[in-house]
Amino acid sequence: MKKTLIYIALLLGTVFGTASCEAYLDKSPDLGLDESEIYKNYESIRGFLDEAYDHLYEWMYWHEGHHGQSPYMIPLCHTDEMASTRTSSNFIANYFNLGDWYYATNTSQSRRYKWEIGIVSYTLDGISYTPIVVHCYRALRIVNRVIANIDQVKEITDEQKDWILGQAYFYRAWYYFELIKRWGGMPKLDRVFNGGDDNIPRMTYRESSEWMRSDLEKAIEMLPDAWPEDEWCKPDKAAAMAVKAEALLYEASPLFQNGLDATVLQEYDKEICREAAKAAKDVLDYIAACPEARRALQDAGNGTDMDKYKNIFYLETRTDFTHPEYLWWVRHKQTVSAQDRAARFMKLMELSSQTGAVAQQTPMPTYTITKYFERKGPDGYYYPISDPKSGYVEGEWSSFQDRDPRLYNAVLLPGERWGSRQGVPYYISTWRGGSGYTLNTSNTNNNRGFSGFLVKKYLWWETGSYWKSTSSDQTGSDLHSLKSFYIRVSEMYLNFAEAVFEATGDPFNTEFGMSPVEALNILRRRVGVTDIQPPYTDASNFRDTYRRERTVELVFEDHRWIDIRRWMIFDEVFPTETPLEGVVWEIDQTLASTEVSAQNSEIYASYHGDPGEEDDVKQLGRSKLTFHYTVTPMSAEVRAYRTSDNRCYLYPFQGNELASLSNLKQNPGW
Repeated sequence: MKKTLIYIALLLGTVFGTASCEAYLDKSPDLGLDESEIYKNYESIRGFLDEAYDHLYEWMYWHEGHHGQSPYMIPLCHTDEMASTRTSSNFIANYFNLGDWYYATNTSQSRRYKWEIGIVSYTLDGISYTPIVVHCYRALRIVNRVIANIDQVKEITDEQKDWILGQAYFYRAWYYFELIKRWGGMPKLDRVFNGGDDNIPRMTYRESSEWMRSDLEKAIEMLPDAWPEDEWCKPDKAAAMAVKAEALLYEASPLFQNGLDATVLQEYDKEICREAAKAAKDVLDYIAACPEARRALQDAGNGTDMDKYKNIFYLETRTDFTHPEYLWWVRHKQTVSAQDRAARFMKLMELSSQTGAVAQQTPMPTYTITKYFERKGPDGYYYPISDPKSGYVEGEWSSFQDRDPRLYNAVLLPGERWGSRQGVPYYISTWRGGSGYTLNTSNTNNNRGFSGFLVKKYLWWETGSYWKSTSSDQTGSDLHSLKSFYIRVSEMYLNFAEAVFEATGDPFNTEFGMSPVEALNILRRRVGVTDIQPPYTDASNFRDTYRRERTVELVFEDHRWIDIRRWMIFDEVFPTETPLEGVVWEIDQTLASTEVSAQNSEIYASYHGDPGEEDDVKQLGRSKLTFHYTVTPMSAEVRAYRTSDNRCYLYPFQGNELASLSNLKQNPGW
């Protein structure tokens, strides 16, 4: 039985290896299989359906990218969150960020392989690279077969049938959602295609989303509150409710009010916003009333226990496979080697103990994104840094003190204690003249720019073999667990705030059981940030307020790219083709020339942090080193998405797809 199901999975991979319509929709394949094995009983149909789970987009899994670039980096480097520092083989910089997304044939350069816009799978050095659209079509093929043939299963109870169908409807909605939020409305992919029946019209986004939500409604009715421990990863009722809430908010957003003929700035659909608000609140009410669902907003003691907040993003132990704040996530346990390699692409070269492409961090957080994080002013309240009450002075070290604690969870600053190597403290050396700065800026593979910031959100200091005596020792990467998660409980508060405000125009409206202002304040309070202060609670400012809060809370979580697009704010975020900024840090202390290396504990003994700032047990915290900085344009970071026809808000259908499906109308501008 197991061999039969594996063979089916392998055949599906082969069938979809070309870019034709037949390959996508898998019409009338001669599988040569005894399909009665698939439909023998509950266990066999469950095993077949589980193949759909394996097609989930794992953005925190290194091998899913291209030439080692984790997909985690790809959408982030399309936005203002990250700069893509890698020089060689940089698809992000050389094609995508230039708006060069369309190719006419299957052989048009290597772009056809790429994650976001590619349509062809390929293998390099024994590793399979598969674009997201191919994963989606393969999974849709599987679930449509299950839905069509469930009545053929001989040994299955009514409850088990609901579990199977509930998952199948969920997966069909999810993978379809992955398509429409990139390409816009799609044909209705609701059956197994058999040839001659592929002349199906493309629907608008609204029509596509409505059909998708009908699947989610079925899933919500059929799925259990919780799965047994060994299956605690499959979509359950909370996951289906959360996806429905997110889908409604997207459906109500400006971009997706467009039809198929033009892409222009639209207003929110207020009625759909009301549905989205109710759906988000339904999720929050459900998890509060149903302890079996095992979901909750993680408490962080009003900012006094940020370790709990930190462990949302990498789990506390290697054996942990989920977190209460995850509403929908992937359980897969990465190998230690995979976690180690994923970490390398987020770290300074000198911390990786490697050379060449695998030694360099590809994504670097920008100064641009740090400006969304508020600062605590002299009066004790937090304000946007553009407000004089925040006390923010560009260029001064004080401007990076007393910031929203989520900034310190997200990025590493120069002079920050970052563990030890064989008992010798290490301090982040990203200032001009520091060893980390010098090595990275002099590397020919990594000289597109240096933003001055490093990713911290998904790292613990022991990751990477630098901390050990040999370059092959990866045991530090085995201390925690990284998971790809799609929706957190906190997003429901953010979705609620956006939906209620856009439906009513009132930041204090409570008709849905909570006001938009209160929803945002709940998230702020847990990390020790004060409630939103006037005038940022005013209706005239509140759209900026909730979008700023969303950007901060979900930073580096693969939300920013779709948010920028659905809000249609390219002009605001990318006012020029090179809109991103970094900083060059200069150290305030006078160090002797022999004191540049950040690994020398004797040199930094006098700059060891004060008690409460630097924790010798955790080997983390802030030293006494101080800096000033100069803001610099990251001129290599092009974001050429602004066009008169707004074509870059939606991805193009590629030439092969258009040739295969006669009714597949191209997106405007392409």
